[in-house]
Amino acid sequence: MRYSKLTHLFAVLLLLAVFLQLVQAKKHKEEDDEDDDDDDIEENDKHTAPANGIPPGEEIKTPREAVWLKNVDLSKVPNLPRRKVGSGRCANANCDGPDNDRCFETCGNKPDDDDYYGCPDRLNWALTFDDGPSLFTKELLDTLDQMNVKATFCVMGAHVKLFPEFLKRAADSGHQIASHTYSHPHLMSLSNEDIIYEMRATDEEIFKVTGIRPKFMRPPFGEADQRVKGLLKSMGYKILMWNVDPKDYEVYENPNAAEQLQQVIDAAIQKHETVTNPHDDPGFISLQHDLYDVSVKQVPIFVKKLRDLGYNLTTAAQCVKESEPHYNQHFLPDPLLAQHRNEEKARLEKEAAAKAAEKNVVPVAPAPKVSQASSSYATSTYLLATFVAMPFVALLL
Repeated sequence: MRYSKLTHLFAVLLLLAVFLQLVQAKKHKEEDDEDDDDDDIEENDKHTAPANGIPPGEEIKTPREAVWLKNVDLSKVPNLPRRKVGSGRCANANCDGPDNDRCFETCGNKPDDDDYYGCPDRLNWALTFDDGPSLFTKELLDTLDQMNVKATFCVMGAHVKLFPEFLKRAADSGHQIASHTYSHPHLMSLSNEDIIYEMRATDEEIFKVTGIRPKFMRPPFGEADQRVKGLLKSMGYKILMWNVDPKDYEVYENPNAAEQLQQVIDAAIQKHETVTNPHDDPGFISLQHDLYDVSVKQVPIFVKKLRDLGYNLTTAAQCVKESEPHYNQHFLPDPLLAQHRNEEKARLEKEAAAKAAEKNVVPVAPAPKVSQASSSYATSTYLLATFVAMPFVALLL
């Protein structure tokens, strides 16, 4: 009799083990399915989301070197107040009139005669691309090479640091390199000092990679009042704007984004209709972003369409008849540059030593954390198994 009870008890325990194994297998399958769903989402995001290599929400910190503030003449920069982001939005603004600078976010700032918006010659078109380099810049460069087109890249310093190989390839291929600041801020909200840091940090990254620095710059969001323009011009920059904007930054996630981009180009070609063309230029400078896959993929279509209509595709500098789009020397004179390089070398050596010291410290591995969900799942499984086994155990007692 005792032997029979032990046999039954063994059978109950075996049944319980099989039951727990089945429950655990089901849990793993659910987790794998969730992982597959995440992979699908990430794959879809590759075709729609910006590809600048910077995690969403992460703040870009603009380098600040005191020596960059030297050799900048502020004597002719207008003493105008900074403008908070959002302070330039107006209802019923009289744009292209007295309200432009007051309502700069609604109207755009008042254009200066020497601001470049379009090409002065008919049938000239300059393709320009902002906010790169990015993961899509390689594809864009491949397309431009294959179609023998030279374009203008308005680059961010922070992105140059992430993708220097794409910038070097663009410069070596004969494309124009322009500055678009280091972190893409609203320049009118910054102090003169911070604007200088934005521009010089970008120049520094570009010069390290290419040995040139831009003569042209495009203000982020197209925002630049007389103070900002005065400061930029005192630093040797020419202001590059645009008169054709497909607004890829607004439509890149739409299912019909490609069609919407094409419509803007067609309106400019067929009807000479553009949102901004303050100088009534007969030729065009278009604004796109090599951050967006859909925008990059429209470039071959744009190029073919424009060439079929007799357009000459050029860089922005060529279109406005500027023979030298870049400076071939650093922005600092030799004595200051030598000082800057020595300080930079010392800083990098200090950072390397600190990292080496961190590697020598053996970290204490934290105890593995059990999520609340996993803990609740295990508790529920244990209680269920106990409930199933109790009647069988009772029969044996």
